[in-house]
Amino acid sequence: MRQTVGFLAVVLLALAPGCEEKFDLSTLPQPESVVVDTAYVRFDPPFGGFAGAEDIMIGNDQLLYVADTRANRVVMLNRAGQLLSAREMLAPMSLAQDSRLDLLVGGCVVAASGDTAGALFRIHLVSASADSAHRLDRARIDTVWQERARPQRRFPGLTVFGDNTYLVVRTGTDNSSFIDPDARVMLFDARDRYVTPIPGLNTRIGSGITDMYRPTAIASFPAVKDFILTQLSEGVAYGAIWLRYEQSSEFTGWLPKFDPAIPSDAGVDFIRPNRFLEPAAVAIDKSRRDIFVADAGLDSIVKFTSRGAFKSESFGRVRSGGALQRPTGLAYFERILYVLDSSSGLILRYRLSTDVPR
Repeated sequence: MRQTVGFLAVVLLALAPGCEEKFDLSTLPQPESVVVDTAYVRFDPPFGGFAGAEDIMIGNDQLLYVADTRANRVVMLNRAGQLLSAREMLAPMSLAQDSRLDLLVGGCVVAASGDTAGALFRIHLVSASADSAHRLDRARIDTVWQERARPQRRFPGLTVFGDNTYLVVRTGTDNSSFIDPDARVMLFDARDRYVTPIPGLNTRIGSGITDMYRPTAIASFPAVKDFILTQLSEGVAYGAIWLRYEQSSEFTGWLPKFDPAIPSDAGVDFIRPNRFLEPAAVAIDKSRRDIFVADAGLDSIVKFTSRGAFKSESFGRVRSGGALQRPTGLAYFERILYVLDSSSGLILRYRLSTDVPR
């Protein structure tokens, strides 16, 4: 069904796909009225009170979690925005939840020298004690991994597979080591034992489809071990890398979903070089397998189909009426897109105009 919308809907229109260069969303025309099929519409109220938050997640328990980074806390809310509990933690920046409802957090610890160092934590939300069950402030917490020897390292991304193994994105300032560079994607088993860095990713500045240098976030698809990694685009051609998992008698591991060297893949929107500026978050629609990428540098949300095609529902700062200022976190659940904006300290909620009740 088509509908005529005024200026408010116009600012929510999707950004038009450009050529082989980075595009500026603010340069797109702003007509007074236009006819569109679908667009993302923000609905109120937003959820506020966060300070430089960097990640948001809808857990398997259908609750909302926020890594409120500068406030040094992890927050649990229901989907109406009501605060349920919170846990003080040093600079949390990434979140994930496994099928046991344990919460995995990438944050920091303080070393004996007084420096901060990156660390991974497990919060046991399901407890035998009735008064501490599903309470962030009362749950037991374990330290899974620490980087005290390399205190500049941080963990900006986490994602869990169906068997409770999980991937951790690590980043830092020194990638000169061939053996142990700061930038890595690390595989852990369900018992928090480090298994291996993910093969198939190259830690280097370059134009290859698997070149990774300053990773920022990660998200996995349901029922498989495919994942999407985002990274700062400085020095590399691809701000988002899509890897699919293969297991056979000849090969076990991850390969690029799309490869620009293959003629049939060359025109896929997802792998257009230099499409992004500062991809900070990625989320996946588990039903349709659409992909959302938040670009904090372009103040935009870019949407792709499961085949890597650009979707016109994408939108940016101008077309959101200025609501998007610096999106750093994304979550998607039951047709609602949750956007965490670190600049405004708000969680903005969007849904397609075709899903808005009439």
